[in-house]
Amino acid sequence: MRGLVASTLIGTASAASLSNVCTSSYVTSALPASEDNIPTGITIDTSSVTVTAWYNYSVTDATFWNNITSIDFCEVSFAYSHQNQDDRLVVEYWLPSPSNFENRFLATGGAAYTINNGSGGADMAGGVEFGAVTGYTDGGFPYWGSTNFDDVFLLGNGTANWPAIYNWGYQAIAEMTQIGKGFTSNFYDISTSTKRSTSFSNNTSSGNSSGLYTYYAGCSEGGREGMSQAQKAPELYDGIIVGAPAMRYGQQQVNHLASPIQIQTIGYYPGSCVFDTFLNATINACDALDGKTDGVVARSDLCTLQFNVSSMLGKSYSCAASSTTSLGLGYGKMKRDSSSSTTPAQNGTFNEQDIEVLEDLMTGLKDSEGRLVYFPFQFAGGFGDTTVYDSDTDSWTITTPNTNGEWVTKMLNWQNVSSLDMTGVTNDDLKGWMIEGMNKYMDSMQTTVPDLSPFLNKGGRLLHFHGEADTSVPPAGSIHYHESVREVMYPSLTFAQGNDELNEWYRLYLIPGAAHCATNDQQPNAGFPRDNFAHMIDWVENGIVPTTINATVQSGDLDGEVQQVCTWPTRPYWTDNSTMVCEQNATSISAMLYDLDAYLQPVF
Repeated sequence: MRGLVASTLIGTASAASLSNVCTSSYVTSALPASEDNIPTGITIDTSSVTVTAWYNYSVTDATFWNNITSIDFCEVSFAYSHQNQDDRLVVEYWLPSPSNFENRFLATGGAAYTINNGSGGADMAGGVEFGAVTGYTDGGFPYWGSTNFDDVFLLGNGTANWPAIYNWGYQAIAEMTQIGKGFTSNFYDISTSTKRSTSFSNNTSSGNSSGLYTYYAGCSEGGREGMSQAQKAPELYDGIIVGAPAMRYGQQQVNHLASPIQIQTIGYYPGSCVFDTFLNATINACDALDGKTDGVVARSDLCTLQFNVSSMLGKSYSCAASSTTSLGLGYGKMKRDSSSSTTPAQNGTFNEQDIEVLEDLMTGLKDSEGRLVYFPFQFAGGFGDTTVYDSDTDSWTITTPNTNGEWVTKMLNWQNVSSLDMTGVTNDDLKGWMIEGMNKYMDSMQTTVPDLSPFLNKGGRLLHFHGEADTSVPPAGSIHYHESVREVMYPSLTFAQGNDELNEWYRLYLIPGAAHCATNDQQPNAGFPRDNFAHMIDWVENGIVPTTINATVQSGDLDGEVQQVCTWPTRPYWTDNSTMVCEQNATSISAMLYDLDAYLQPVF
């Protein structure tokens, strides 16, 4: 085993320091080989190794982590390839100094159409702060010409890049984890028979026989990637943290086209002030339904049940002219480019056509027979893909989100065309595209396997969270998958009994007021989870079940306050505007459950 070579190089634990181990010679000696249980057919390019020591590294204002200060680590990257495949994948690992290593490994994912959040990302530093070797992969995409999956999906018109598809779907992250575990074991000379009994570790508690506690954390696309690991590589992980997973990929990508097409089908195009005023009205009306008046809608279920869209009829709206600059946070190359736009002043009253559009959007995409095709977003969350102002025509219109238009042109039609013409597109067309994508990529990107028995039997723990005000990935989609797992794995149990069993190892948390993998400017007093990795460590390593999780307010009047988030299916309610209980109500639960009756096949 190469760890024996590494141990010889370093000597005793007391002599080990970051400067001792963060060298090219030591790192190369610790690279895993076939006997270290790396995937069959993989060859590591030892000449590609890069090594950099970092000291007193800090990250502040990280969404998913508390401030990270003064960490030391060794940054290592190297490439590998697959036998008989023309490819080259690069993995990067941040390894804590030996004195701070806690026998943990953390795999991370990406966002949008990138498979990682880049070197220097807070996730990498966050893992190191908890004594975890933390890794990411480039998926092999730069070898094919780009860091972005959408740019390398096609080898040519009519020819999909299937190795890239499977790397994106689940394989690259699983390999990064498997290689990383072998590398970590060698680097720190971890015994494969005893957890936390290594020469470098400062923690001597016992554990299982793998030698490492192995975790995953990611949100959005990173959340989907985490679910892919629970479904496709369950043997690798002790705990997986997923946020707002962009799973059910065939539906999720097309769903961003739903609002524009629903508006186009009605043939009336409200200005942005209509949508903004409606959002503010729902927040104001539903704020106190949770028993606490703080500008946060913690009970979007009650808002759905009690807020009547038609109550807006005849009410006035007024918005000043504004200029905005897009940060370019979309998936594809065109969306990633920053752009500016100007919106004129708007004044008026809600008319019947405004109400028709709002009601249609808030009840979800339906086919021509009125059957539900995909989930709506929650009340008090807002709208993500509606109308835009066209200064050339001085009118409001719709536009095609580049990322999702190219899902149709590139990934369904296999044509290297970046834009989609939505003229004449109908709700039924969207439904057809959803079904096509679901079936075409069921074993790679759909990521909806409901039987997680292998993950459970391995002893895995799954922490799943989703902001209730998410306008990119519907929160109802996370609830639907959780319910699918319950129904498939505990078919003979009641709703309550099945959830009790499921909560032993898989917990879902709906974050009041939170946006898509982020805090929410519209509800600034809402908290966002920064302690999920700490919760997961306690759950896996200490048996402390997270009945609630922390959510830290990061702006507004309550900046710094740590709030508690209930486990689904319980919902929060405050008494005396201050004391929260997690309650369960069948009517409220039913308001967040949907039957996708437009399909002839199950949609998990």
